[in-house]
Amino acid sequence: MGSLTICINGQEVQAEEGSTVLEAAKAAGVDIPTLCHHPALENWGGCRMCLVEVEPRGLLHSACTFPVSPGLRLQTHSEKVVRARQYVLQWLFSERSHYCMYCPSSGECDLQSQAYKHGLEHWTWNAPNKRLPLDASRQHFIYDHSRCILCRRCVRACGEISAVHTLGMGQRGAKTTVVADLNAPFNSSTCISCGTCLQVCPTGALIDRRSAYMGRTDQLEATKSTCAGCSIGCGIVGRTRNNQLLRIEGDWDAPVNGGLLCRLGRFEPLYVTAQRVTAPMRKVGGQLQPCSWEEALAAIASRANGSTSLLVSSRATNEEMDAAKEAGAAAVALYGGAACQAAPGQAANLSDIPRAKAIVGIEADLDGEHEVAACFARRALDNGARLYLLGGQADKLALLARLSGDASRAGEVAAEVAAAGDAVVLYGPAAKAETLASFADVPGVRFLGLPAGANTAAAVARDLAQSDGGRCGLLYVYAADDAQASTPEAKADFLVAHACYRSALTEAADVVLPSLHWSEKEGHLTNLEGKVQALHRLVEPAAGLRDDRDVLAAALGASQSGGCDGEA
Repeated sequence: MGSLTICINGQEVQAEEGSTVLEAAKAAGVDIPTLCHHPALENWGGCRMCLVEVEPRGLLHSACTFPVSPGLRLQTHSEKVVRARQYVLQWLFSERSHYCMYCPSSGECDLQSQAYKHGLEHWTWNAPNKRLPLDASRQHFIYDHSRCILCRRCVRACGEISAVHTLGMGQRGAKTTVVADLNAPFNSSTCISCGTCLQVCPTGALIDRRSAYMGRTDQLEATKSTCAGCSIGCGIVGRTRNNQLLRIEGDWDAPVNGGLLCRLGRFEPLYVTAQRVTAPMRKVGGQLQPCSWEEALAAIASRANGSTSLLVSSRATNEEMDAAKEAGAAAVALYGGAACQAAPGQAANLSDIPRAKAIVGIEADLDGEHEVAACFARRALDNGARLYLLGGQADKLALLARLSGDASRAGEVAAEVAAAGDAVVLYGPAAKAETLASFADVPGVRFLGLPAGANTAAAVARDLAQSDGGRCGLLYVYAADDAQASTPEAKADFLVAHACYRSALTEAADVVLPSLHWSEKEGHLTNLEGKVQALHRLVEPAAGLRDDRDVLAAALGASQSGGCDGEA
């Protein structure tokens, strides 16, 4: 598109054809206040805070929905505009009970900020003080109707970003409220707790339980990083204060997810209850006892008898996997996670999912680990695509599927998909080669494997296969920060657990070494598309903890060649 000339506040500026007045003003450095507008959402123009005066007739239009045109002349802060905005603010404050001094969003609320900017010192109309319901049924965040300004950001985000369409508007007039489904409590609704509505809310209507009253955004440090919840590798922003991770937000600029997160990435890392391993331990008299690093490493060295095997967590960083391969163990294999078979045809990218005309899920976990991919699939359905599910975990999508069954119906689905001409097959580690082969020769079909584990793709690139479950003299399990690490199938005379949390694995170990948490690391992760993305440290490790790469080298550097020698 080309550019055209418009006049803002008496100054000529260049604007892109097809842009809105709000976008043109922002590009020219002119601030226009907004409430319902959000850059990740379609413009709606409902709050009327972005009103501008269009000359010469003096009509007021919402800047977020009014398109630019050649020769357009407008005022953004004329007396008429300011009075209109003040009037809007007065009505917004009068409709609900906005007592800022008691609100967890005080100091970072868009409504409060605009009130200060427009000189509101009191309410012209008394607030009704009518008691409105508060929904605290969800585990991670609360909805308080008394602080809602009905901007519909949350409703639009639920539809446009996560594509779940749980939220809508209920009642009429002054009684209008945001509701879930047919006014069901949130915890029994179709809400997937992705938290997108929480992140876009401009007031204190949606409250994060974990970080409420823990500090305003301008008091928190913000660090961009990569989510380690699954293999999609979403971009995140970690909000910290006093070396404590308070909340995780989606990174609107991240190319992988564009701000979207799931419950697994946004909330669950903050609610881990497993006991942290803070110091080395070794088993004495059948009980784990704290010991020094020197004692723990000496105990490992004394058992390194040439048949040392190493299992590396699928949550390890690229650099840690490289360090593990160089550590000197005779055999190195993947621990946790599971790889997918190679695509039998053209590979797809995550960005292909929302644009596809048909989506096929084969043994994929679209309810839990890969729920962001499920949201992308929902976007495709909103655009008219058809969904087919063959096995896997996808109960939340089942009602939207044209066909839901097992692998025996692959041929039937392939015949229907052939008519679409543009389809993406999402398949998990359990998908069988013969099932995938049913779609290999269908025109327009692309494949995207959804491996289990955050960094399984990096393990596959480094030829780290699953363990064969054989027996070895010393088995070193680098579990990283897997909070539910289990004992491996492989048998060993001496077991070393290098882990962040106490678990069944550490209780069975002869020596336990503390590992860093993902939020304490610097490194890289490789997502399911093969993109290498940075993992940045959000908080500093506690004193006494060591970098996992250094621990791997120190513990296994003296190991000799040899390996597991078959089944026990």
